[in-house]
Amino acid sequence: MKIIASIYATIFIFFIGCSKEKNEFNKPATYWYQEMLKEIKLGNLESADNFFSSLQSEHINSPLLPDAMLILGKAHQEHKEFVLADYYFDEYFKRYGTQETSDYLTYLKIRAHYLAFTNYSKDQDFLENAILEAELFLEKHPESKYADIVKTIVLRLILGKNELNRAIANVYAKQHKKEAEELYLNRIDYDLEEQAKPTRSHIPWYVYIFNW
Repeated sequence: MKIIASIYATIFIFFIGCSKEKNEFNKPATYWYQEMLKEIKLGNLESADNFFSSLQSEHINSPLLPDAMLILGKAHQEHKEFVLADYYFDEYFKRYGTQETSDYLTYLKIRAHYLAFTNYSKDQDFLENAILEAELFLEKHPESKYADIVKTIVLRLILGKNELNRAIANVYAKQHKKEAEELYLNRIDYDLEEQAKPTRSHIPWYVYIFNW
């Protein structure tokens, strides 16, 4: 009898769980929003994304959607999930961006790209695009309250580019390809390095061994 009772209890719990899962629809916008915030606090961003999808699907005109997008974008950024952060910032800009908020939204994307660039990254195109994006921001929004931060980002990205060019030149030097080595050495902004006097980035030994 105990075994039978145990089986019935298991079946009951299973159906309760299924019932709860099936009832996760047709909820107020505030429900999905609050559940999303709870999951973000717990660090469960995949679940938070799912709750956002439900909010968006069931309440397409909810005034909570813009805030939810920005919150999720920043949350993914903090968790170093920069592609998803970019997605939410882009979607926000497409749907709710205005002339007044364009500098803030662009700044968020620039910051995400800066954080995505690791000191020993070898993605030259990504770095070039990040620098170009930041420089365009300064041209378009010279009086923005984020301008000084973006100037610092540009400086650090260019110094990162210098380091990358030096590392690539070192590879060609080891291969005795003098012309290619000089090409990358000539791309280094020595004047900026002299002014900034940067400290070389620490590259983990295992990265150094297998890459350079």
